[in-house]
Amino acid sequence: MNLPLLRRRTIPLGLMATLLAAALALPLAGCSVARQVFSADATPTPAASPAPTPSPGVSPSPTPSPSPSPAPKITDAWYLARREEMAEHLIAFGGYSPGEALDQVLRSREIDPDRPMIALTFDDGPVAGVTDEILNILEEYNVRATFFICGWRLKREENAAILSRMLELGCEIGNHTYEHDRLSRLGRRERERTITKTNDMVLSLTGYTVRSLRPPGGMTSSAVRTHAGELGMAVVLWSHSGNVHLTDPREIADNVQKQAVNGRELRDGDIVLLHDTKAHMVEAVAIMVPELLELGYQLVTVQELLSLSEPGFVAGLQYRRIDDYK
Repeated sequence: MNLPLLRRRTIPLGLMATLLAAALALPLAGCSVARQVFSADATPTPAASPAPTPSPGVSPSPTPSPSPSPAPKITDAWYLARREEMAEHLIAFGGYSPGEALDQVLRSREIDPDRPMIALTFDDGPVAGVTDEILNILEEYNVRATFFICGWRLKREENAAILSRMLELGCEIGNHTYEHDRLSRLGRRERERTITKTNDMVLSLTGYTVRSLRPPGGMTSSAVRTHAGELGMAVVLWSHSGNVHLTDPREIADNVQKQAVNGRELRDGDIVLLHDTKAHMVEAVAIMVPELLELGYQLVTVQELLSLSEPGFVAGLQYRRIDDYK
């Protein structure tokens, strides 16, 4: 037992002798006495409290470690189908076989519906030397995006080869028409040709069914929405932009977080418009992705984001963000 230390008080010599004698008479069995030597002229430095010695035959109880809170599980049918589709793509394009390694990748792509999320989207590609470099960054941070492709780009073999890499990484392929056609200005036959031609090319190259349509320039109409619904596709616009006219990577990344044109700040549920056709976008993505993760955002695909909206991901609906649809 440690006696309390009384500082700046003079103890009478006779009392000190009595206390010393009593201390020496204390039994020592089962405990050790920590002794401190203090200088009479200096303020003593408090010693750390000794660790408690367990009683014989009794194991000390370990200090419990806080258990990590598991991410809420999504059990909806779309989420289970998403997992199956990602597994198929990892096996087909990533060289995986069913087993623990595959399951580990799928677990790393789980979505927490209670945490904020946004969807980064890239239009007008794919372009070899740009899109594949963006995919490298997404892979490094284990995040996903949606690529709204133009069909004519796939005539070049090096561009077409990028599609399988998108799917391997869990990204989504969307339709941006075959030749960047303004859909609201086309008749039904021309509109269907430019949409289905692109869908068919993606299906032929990868086996993937495209479900998201982005009209070039955001030019849409009720006829476009109806037609998209008939083709099993949702119309996906955007609520935020990196600004197509910017070329400085830092400015693009800043504009994603806060729009220079109106001061609007990025919010949970936003769909962000970007383009994967110029080299400066690679550096912009390298800047924005870690910053967005640091802000707490999950970076998911359009389908993942909109499947968590109130109506879900519905063919024929038009979305600007998770809570803006018609």
